[in-house]
Amino acid sequence: MDYSVNTTIKNSILEIEFYNRRANSLNSDMLKQLTEIFDDAGKNDEILAIIFRSKGEKVFSAGASFDEMMAIEDFQIAKQFFLGFAKLIWSMVNCPKFVITLIQGKAIGGSVGLTAASDYVIATENAEFRLSEYSVGIGPFVIAPAIEKKIGLSPLMEMTIDTEYRSVEWALRKGLVYKVFPDIEQVNEFTYKLAADIAKHNPKAVEELKTIFWEKERTDFSHYEERAEKSARLLLTDFTKAFLRDFKGG
Repeated sequence: MDYSVNTTIKNSILEIEFYNRRANSLNSDMLKQLTEIFDDAGKNDEILAIIFRSKGEKVFSAGASFDEMMAIEDFQIAKQFFLGFAKLIWSMVNCPKFVITLIQGKAIGGSVGLTAASDYVIATENAEFRLSEYSVGIGPFVIAPAIEKKIGLSPLMEMTIDTEYRSVEWALRKGLVYKVFPDIEQVNEFTYKLAADIAKHNPKAVEELKTIFWEKERTDFSHYEERAEKSARLLLTDFTKAFLRDFKGG
């Protein structure tokens, strides 16, 4: 299989790692698996902290799978595809455990939303962030609430309209990233220490803090449905279909 989602639990810390040989892009099956893992982790009293990462060195995730988007011809299927990101973000912010996400390279499109939906983000110096949706002919509708929560409306508009990469220094200034280290070894060292420290604290306090941190983002799923419909309609336009064909060379 070209992709995988794996988990390990050690010392009450759940580590989630995903991989896709196509630049760690996320397809529907991966999104579903990840959502179920976060849902289950929230119900597991043995888990006290979560580390979320991808496999590899250069790309955290290229976001939504272009291969899957190219194959979609039906509105309802398109809506369900984008709802996959919405459900994962919803599960992350509703999970009563702190989620620590590691960014070791490029984070593009939907994966910027997952970065923003994390409670603590640690990155290497070569990490970069890009919202590419507008260039494709759609928009970051589903992931925008989490991103706006972290960095504010003006930087979200900037990233959306000017689809170039943002440096890790930019992300650090805006609050998308909290700690930056020269390499993945130092990121790992800090992450495991942080997760171990979180595991020593009162899990009920963590649960209550999550309700405050994500109060607005976890109270109404209906606006995600509406935003997924916007993305679905735009995905099926001639403009976006032509862009995806040209991008894939055919």
